[in-house]
Amino acid sequence: MAVDLTLSEERANLLSLLRQCERICLSESSEAERAFQLLMKVWTKASDTFWYLGYWIDYLMCGNVALNSAKFIKNAAAKGQIFCELGWLYMEWEEYAIAQEYYDQALLNFQSIGDLMGQCRALRYFGVLHSRQDLLYYAQESYRQALEIVASESHKAPFQSDWAMQEAELHNLLGCLYANLDDLTASYHSLHLSLDKYRSLGEKYRYYQAAPLLNLGRWHFHKGEHEKARQYYQQCYNISKEVSRTDMVAGVLLRMAELAEAEGNQEKAIKLATESESVADIEIKAVRNRAARFREKIQAEHLADNM
Repeated sequence: MAVDLTLSEERANLLSLLRQCERICLSESSEAERAFQLLMKVWTKASDTFWYLGYWIDYLMCGNVALNSAKFIKNAAAKGQIFCELGWLYMEWEEYAIAQEYYDQALLNFQSIGDLMGQCRALRYFGVLHSRQDLLYYAQESYRQALEIVASESHKAPFQSDWAMQEAELHNLLGCLYANLDDLTASYHSLHLSLDKYRSLGEKYRYYQAAPLLNLGRWHFHKGEHEKARQYYQQCYNISKEVSRTDMVAGVLLRMAELAEAEGNQEKAIKLATESESVADIEIKAVRNRAARFREKIQAEHLADNM
């Protein structure tokens, strides 16, 4: 029977199931390994749904149960995976010190078992963390190390979509980094490489097209090419709504609000920023806070203009 995680009682039931598995894991009984495998299977599937639908608090509670069990079982692969996932959540909540600690632990666990895919992922996450703290040199270095792994491994297995996805996402992130370094030519090239790569991977990876679309919109906005920016933002919004990507819906609404302000439409800017806040709610704290600050600024300007 399918579980509907949009229902609060079903999310509570799932957390209860994970805690039952955790108790067996910590009991060191003969069923511990079997319980842990079930726990990870449930967590891996449910965590995607929690994230896509924006249930980040449920994501954290269930993730902590999974992490506690993985630590007790001493499963380095699982620990690396969960440290990465929870680290990204803390980064979205702007808890950068905790995110750094979790990424450190993820990388150590992946290195301990020679998991190159995991190492690539952790390095990519480090790059994003450094970028959000304006530590652009360190971000570029993290991306460079990750790309070296991709180049080495994808050459050995060129048709593995997981490596192609890593490459696509790294180009998306590099596109943002180059833009921050004012190298707009390199930025444009990297962002299109990312989008083209994701499109070549097919419908399964449609979810991931939203990020390079948003960033291409930002690129054109920075260049003052408002109509092109609007087209990319609309594509990003459409895909994000289609795949229920709440975080990206909130983010692109804020970018649309900035575009409306740049075009002198304060009322539309306020409306879009308010909508971004509403979509972000308490779960997507970083976007909600940016949207609130932007809305308050525009409202103050609008009030001053009409006094």
